Amino acid sequence: MARKGWSKSLSGFAREVEAEQNKRLRATALQALNGVIERSPVDTGAFRGNNSVSVGQPDRGYDPDSQDRSGSEALGNGMRIIGRVTKAFDVIYIQNNLPYAEELENGSSTQAPAGVYAITFDNLRAQNT
Repeated sequence: MARKGWSKSLSGFAREVEAEQNKRLRATALQALNGVIERSPVDTGAFRGNNSVSVGQPDRGYDPDSQDRSGSEALGNGMRIIGRVTKAFDVIYIQNNLPYAEELENGSSTQAPAGVYAITFDNLRAQNT
């Protein structure tokens, strides 16, 4: 009777799983960032430009002078940070720390009456379950 065995080492398999998880993590974070930027209300571009990404811990900074009406700068900066994530289970934070960000999230804008972040993450959850 022939012995059955693994065609790959377990450590090799674990590396493959970790690489695949990292790829999914980065793809989901990019989807989230893109969704948040697209849903951000735009007046001066300050809110859109202050959607930021950090890894491992939140970044509490913001730039009240940001004028990123298209969101391309915020998206580019976030993409660079997300692209550097190498661990499968790193925590990626996407946040906006402007003093009025919470008000906008709670529906104070006619451009985003249902908020920005909650809708984005609800949509991601629905797509990935």
